[in-house]
Amino acid sequence: MISLVIAIAAVVGVFVEIPVVSNYAFWVLVVAFLVWELFHQHNFKIRFRYWTMISLTLLVVSIVGVFADIPIISDYAFWVLLVAYLIIVGSSGFR
Repeated sequence: MISLVIAIAAVVGVFVEIPVVSNYAFWVLVVAFLVWELFHQHNFKIRFRYWTMISLTLLVVSIVGVFADIPIISDYAFWVLLVAYLIIVGSSGFR
């Protein structure tokens, strides 16, 4: 639940000036992603989780896109990361 609050704060920080969050909205969303991954219980009965792998790939690509120039990813790294976060939250469900 705290991960969702952090993610919502990051998205709101993009549109509204929040003192620290607006300047580091991308990294705040990375923290929200990692908090969800670390503290959420996953379904381990599934051998290979496609949605998890897709979201982790998007996470890595968006972080690399911040430091290196990837044509589309670098311009929209925050939104790519938001898609990755929504995929991981939507695929794992709430418990």
